[in-house]
Amino acid sequence: MAEMRVDVVSAERRLYSGSATEVYARSLEGEIGLMAGHQPVVLALERGPVRITPSGGERVVVAAHHGFLQFRDDHLIVLADIAELVDEIDPDRAIAARDRARQRLSEEPDDVEASASLGRAELRLRVLDEYG
Repeated sequence: MAEMRVDVVSAERRLYSGSATEVYARSLEGEIGLMAGHQPVVLALERGPVRITPSGGERVVVAAHHGFLQFRDDHLIVLADIAELVDEIDPDRAIAARDRARQRLSEEPDDVEASASLGRAELRLRVLDEYG
């Protein structure tokens, strides 16, 4: 199977760099799967998992909290605002963050920060449940 170069980067660090046979992510337009030879594309990412199938390796899953992806010349770049490898997510911390955000939203339903925090915590827990 043909390979492509994949780089997943957050504002803080590079999470993955290597070759892969396929990558799946959720864009604002819906789920997208990319393989070598895909047409060039630039998309805004929805909050969700980025699933990478490395060449000859175990699947890598990244919880990406918004960002962009660009694919051109068999090189995929994922730029996420916040991103975490599934293996690095602490379930107890994610549960506590979810509970704090829910509490804040029950007191102040229009709290944008609490809503964003809840979304991040829920994604972490969903990614752990599905891929951890």
